[in-house]
Amino acid sequence: MSESGEVALFIDFENVRYGLKNTFGLEPEPQKLMEKARAYGPVALANAYADFTEHPEFYRRKLEVAGISPRDIPRRSPDVQHKSSSDMAMLLDIIDCLLDRPTVTTLILMTGDSDFIRAVARARYRFNKRVVVAGVPGCVSNDLIAAADINDPIFEEGWTPIVREVGALSKPYATYETTTVPNAQQAEIKLLKLIEYLDRTRPYLTFLFVKTHALAPSNQVELTPLQVDVILTGFKERGILLEEIRDMDGRTLRLLHFRRDHPEVIAALALAQQQQIAQAAAAPSVEPPNSAPSVPEAFRDTPPLFEPVAEIEIPTEPFLPPAE
Repeated sequence: MSESGEVALFIDFENVRYGLKNTFGLEPEPQKLMEKARAYGPVALANAYADFTEHPEFYRRKLEVAGISPRDIPRRSPDVQHKSSSDMAMLLDIIDCLLDRPTVTTLILMTGDSDFIRAVARARYRFNKRVVVAGVPGCVSNDLIAAADINDPIFEEGWTPIVREVGALSKPYATYETTTVPNAQQAEIKLLKLIEYLDRTRPYLTFLFVKTHALAPSNQVELTPLQVDVILTGFKERGILLEEIRDMDGRTLRLLHFRRDHPEVIAALALAQQQQIAQAAAAPSVEPPNSAPSVPEAFRDTPPLFEPVAEIEIPTEPFLPPAE
């Protein structure tokens, strides 16, 4: 494989910016991102993808000054925070690059999203390209790293990770601020409940499958894609989720096994059940619709306005007219 050709740079700007902010409390510097790409050869194509209406206006200028074209992709849904169609736009541009730019021999993907695993594998094995994954440490899918040729993290000596508050169920690890997830322990409990349900009702689990369900508004997990990646990666590191590579229906899948007997899982599900019972007990009681309305105490001894009417006896024998 030739390594002297041109370079194409694709930046998942939302992933990189929120990863740096939540992990190190820093903002990205486009000039340094371009310097990292230029270390692999002349950069023939450089794009950054995001809904830039959600980011400071100066980022557009900084990207353009650095030689990076900002690709403004509107957010897919107003109900899902920080989620736009930028992943799809970036994926399509990667495919166009593979088909239309034969002089590009190196692809640099600045992202940590596992959605790009198949594109990375296709670029390497079908188009014979060198693929470099450059993401924020702790915010990159392990599967994405394994699929690439080179892992070149966005990190500089002297950067200090932000350590979130330690929850009752987890070890401290520098991944996201407590301001990003207002209650990190509750976020993990919600995700564990969802995984437990999927494990009972689905034949097998994968990282992408769990992530897709976690981001669905109907499941009310209320996490961003980056937060889901970070929590699931933490589950794998702590042994709550175990990985297994298996061939199924002609495909090689990286399956996830959910350990129900893990102490943290047992404690989390027990706590979730206690919270559910407490919420049910605290909820105001509602009288059945057919029940009689309660009588105020001041009127309980007041005599009725009308005497009750005596019951009328209804004959059971058929009515016969009198004999003539």
